[in-house]
Amino acid sequence: MEVLGGRGLLVKAGNQRIWLDSKAENDGISLVSHAHSDHAPGRSNKIITTPETACVLKLFGSHRFEKLIQYGERVKFGDIRISAYPSGHVIGSSQFLVEGDGGSLVYTGDINTYDSVILKGAKPLGSETLILEATYGSPRYIFPAREEIYAEIIRWIIETIREGEIPAFKVYALGKAQEIIGLINAYLKIPALTSFTIDRITESLSQHGFKLDHLPVNSPEGLEAFRQGECVYVSSKKYSPPSKHRIRWAAATGWALRYRLNGFDAAFPLSGHADFSGLVRYAEESGAERIYLVYGFAEELARHLRRKGLRAEAIER
Repeated sequence: MEVLGGRGLLVKAGNQRIWLDSKAENDGISLVSHAHSDHAPGRSNKIITTPETACVLKLFGSHRFEKLIQYGERVKFGDIRISAYPSGHVIGSSQFLVEGDGGSLVYTGDINTYDSVILKGAKPLGSETLILEATYGSPRYIFPAREEIYAEIIRWIIETIREGEIPAFKVYALGKAQEIIGLINAYLKIPALTSFTIDRITESLSQHGFKLDHLPVNSPEGLEAFRQGECVYVSSKKYSPPSKHRIRWAAATGWALRYRLNGFDAAFPLSGHADFSGLVRYAEESGAERIYLVYGFAEELARHLRRKGLRAEAIER
């Protein structure tokens, strides 16, 4: 199998052209790992993805889906076989295994190798060729245990409410929002209020079995809880509905490990991506003969893997 970059990620396998999180051209097909806008091609045809990813994509654009694939399911296209497995990044996110006479290839998309309150971490898939994300592929990014981060978040929420203020999180509408809601559901007996976009996505995902308790902030119940103040607000934008209580804003991102985020009262290094240790472990356990690194610290991670005896190189998307 031949891997090409530059105008998106393209895999040539037999007589098939497979675009990875890129818009399919000519007679190719497009594997979409998840519904974040930087991975979902605009108005693309011939998309193969999970039902959960498709339901979010449909909320924000028009796409033509060639096939919706469940985890563990294998589908044939010409002389190749494609199967999807959980990537742990967001609800519905996938890593793909492509198999054919020309060998086998895994594309991880964005992965998180650690369990979260709502998802299991990604498990390494064996293949001859591996395309691995490297968002945090630097030894400067080794995150604390997720349980420690969760405890810090819960402690901050409780302290904020005790001081008469409303804790709020500005987070990605898909992924981090559902994790924060799940954390509130699991450990606190207070309502999670959601902004419009987060409410739409979370409700859409509930049709696929992901039930999370939350109130739209603009509903009568949500506005009343916001006025009373004993709640948590989860929003994709830093916008506060009217309240007599001061809003205390927090961010939850892996970049908070090393950078001070201006405009926030608190920041937690909670990421939907694997850290450096998780990425290295995945590469080693995959047994891949050739590894391509994409995104983030691709060059740095490639050098580290080569020092460990692995055949690795960075490639442009």
